[in-house]
Amino acid sequence: MIQRIQTLYLLLISFCSTLGWFLLPTLDYSIMDFPLYTVSKAYLILSGGIGFLTLLLYKNRKLQLLFNRTHFFFQTLTGVGLVYGLTNSPYINTLLTWSAITGFILILLILSIRAIQKDEDLIRSIDRLR
Repeated sequence: MIQRIQTLYLLLISFCSTLGWFLLPTLDYSIMDFPLYTVSKAYLILSGGIGFLTLLLYKNRKLQLLFNRTHFFFQTLTGVGLVYGLTNSPYINTLLTWSAITGFILILLILSIRAIQKDEDLIRSIDRLR
């Protein structure tokens, strides 16, 4: 588990979400004229939790890949919502920091998906040689 690079990526996702919990200001979606009212800190808990849960699924790469792709989809939706808020809100500084964290997590998710897929392809090629 430790020797795989996606472990590092998934740990960084959990770390960024935990760090965001303590450092980022609370984001209120009502300032963006967006019809969704939610607590932003719950998003960070969910993102970090999914990242850590995916890390613990290291023995089942297919399920790990499914969780990562689902997490990527939800992160993309959040990023689109934040970009929409950036274009329609006067509170640019708060939204920009949230967008930076979301963008960094998206990059880490892409890297972990590629690494997991590479491991899965390697295992399939080894099974083919047997």
